[in-house]
Amino acid sequence: MKKILSVLLLIAMLLTGTVALTACGNKNSGGDEINMDIDLSQKIDLKVLIPYSGKSIEEVNSNTNAKLIEELTGYKVTYTQLPASDASGTLNTEFMSETPYNLIKLTKDQFSDLVKDDLLVDITDALEKFAPDILANISEESWEVVTVDGRIYGIPERASSDNIENPIVLNYDLMMQLNLDVPETLEEFEAVLKAMTEELGAPALTFDKYTPLIHTVSAAFGIHSFWQEYEIDGKKEVRFYMNAPRYEEYIAYMNSLYNKGYIDVEVSTNDASNAVNRFVNGFKGGSGAKAGAYACSLWTVSSIVTSLQSNDVISKEEAAGELDDYLCYLRALKENADAPEKVYRSSGYSYVTAIPFYMAENAGYALDWMNSKIKDTEGEDNFRQIVLGEEGTHWQKTSEGGYMPINPAFAEKDDAHIFLNGTNENKYTDYWLARVRKQPELFRAWSELMEDADEVGVYNLADFTPPLGDYNVYRSSVEEYAQTQFYIMLKEGTGNLSTILNQLNNAKGCAKATEDINNWYKDSYKK
Repeated sequence: MKKILSVLLLIAMLLTGTVALTACGNKNSGGDEINMDIDLSQKIDLKVLIPYSGKSIEEVNSNTNAKLIEELTGYKVTYTQLPASDASGTLNTEFMSETPYNLIKLTKDQFSDLVKDDLLVDITDALEKFAPDILANISEESWEVVTVDGRIYGIPERASSDNIENPIVLNYDLMMQLNLDVPETLEEFEAVLKAMTEELGAPALTFDKYTPLIHTVSAAFGIHSFWQEYEIDGKKEVRFYMNAPRYEEYIAYMNSLYNKGYIDVEVSTNDASNAVNRFVNGFKGGSGAKAGAYACSLWTVSSIVTSLQSNDVISKEEAAGELDDYLCYLRALKENADAPEKVYRSSGYSYVTAIPFYMAENAGYALDWMNSKIKDTEGEDNFRQIVLGEEGTHWQKTSEGGYMPINPAFAEKDDAHIFLNGTNENKYTDYWLARVRKQPELFRAWSELMEDADEVGVYNLADFTPPLGDYNVYRSSVEEYAQTQFYIMLKEGTGNLSTILNQLNNAKGCAKATEDINNWYKDSYKK
């Protein structure tokens, strides 16, 4: 049934120019059963489709990490990658053509679309036989993301670390000149911005056009993540942040800062490089547009350090160390001094690796290959070799028992993530921190932001959903609309908020997405 419909769909696509997929057959249709009796000692060559890597496919296949994986697993693998643009359209075409990929590394949205159309192999029963190490090293929470009606359809790849990573970076050198303390409350933050703005002769706070929720500020209004649980009229429910009880107060506060001249008027058009330049120009000797505070990602810190050095604010030697006299990190403001601190903590799943239905026969080999890569024991440390390399060559132990990169050899591991298909969740964060340690100031920032992370962190619940019909359909339109409206309300205030929320919830589908997430949360996720 699936093969016949795939051919018909391909013909329809060629005639109409569409790349839409529709439901195909059922999970028990012939031709998509896993052969449980294969001989794993007779390994086959594998063909793997990956997302666009930023490199040519020739570079991918000749990569040092790809060669290492072949040596460790015994499998010869040929990689193909999706294009940078219209990846989903190309992916649909590949499925309709039944291109023989043993494995496909998918975004979470792509996985949701394909599993909805019944185009992926149910690997539930095969995992125990072919992938026991994967079962042992991926959490139950992660398996829920790839489970539909009690059956597993992919290998989840969880984020390398659950990070608190959206601070406001402050020009601490300027703060010391002005005798300012690091703010803790909304009132104190406004006072700092006022003093910085007056000194710089320019709005103190900058950010880019992709930052509709300033987590440091919204935290003071009880808004921490995109989707979280709120208690409303004695009942608890999950809402999108624009529907949070105090979202109007958050916008009013930001609008007030904007009207007082404390927020960069170019935020709606800034890209990251514009914002970095403004922030760096706010240091002594800087010229051009200036700022003293920058709401950004933690991972922007390395760019800030590089720019400070290139603009002669700091020396090469200073750039190689910690910059506690220049930078400080504000992770969450509080409404008042007695309020508890809570802040957004990121997590989620970058990719899911799955097997096309028409390649089910040899799924055991594909699972065995992935299982070999995730092994990490005293006698078989494949995963550590893939992501970290060899001790004494790529890394060495720190005095605290962590992993310190050895440069320049460690650069060979910069591309290792391209070749992951699921991770050893029990060990990956410790290994991943070697990358953070490459830049001392970045590691200092991460360490400060992660203090008491388990107590203060609030997750985005949508990061942990399995495929959900209405949420998956409306997610993009909801997020894009929210971003657009934030920059309008930042300048114009909350006068049209009721109309905006009505559009969000009805025309943009947020009400349906909210119902979907709440049904999942109450029935499956909430402990």
